[in-house]
Amino acid sequence: MSEPKIITCFIDDEGVTFLMDESVKLFEGEGEVRRASHVEPDSFVFRLLFHALRTIFGDKGRMSQFTRNWPCLWRVNTKPTAGVILPGRWRDRQQAIDAEIVYLNEWFAGEHR
Repeated sequence: MSEPKIITCFIDDEGVTFLMDESVKLFEGEGEVRRASHVEPDSFVFRLLFHALRTIFGDKGRMSQFTRNWPCLWRVNTKPTAGVILPGRWRDRQQAIDAEIVYLNEWFAGEHR
C-alpha cells in the first residue's frame, strides 16, 4: 500500500494556496507552482554544493536522490514564503521535512497576510 498524499488548501480573498508534497501530480501543468521552502544542508559548503547540483540536475533523478541521502545536519529554509530559517537542525532529513510541514501549515493558517 502506498503512502497517502496530503494536500492542504487555504482559501482567502487573494486566492487559493495549496501546500503539497512534491510527489502530488494533481496540479501538474495547471496554474503556477512555487516552492514554499527548502530542506537543505546546514553546512554552508554542503548547502552551496546542494543548490548547485539541484540547479544543474533538477529536483528529480539520481543526483537529487543522492543529495537527499547526505549524512549531514539539515535545516528548513522558509525564505520563499515565511522568510525565516527554522531554529532546529535535524540529522534525519525526513524529520526536517516533517517539521517543515508543521511550520508551513501553522504559518499559512495564521495571520501572516
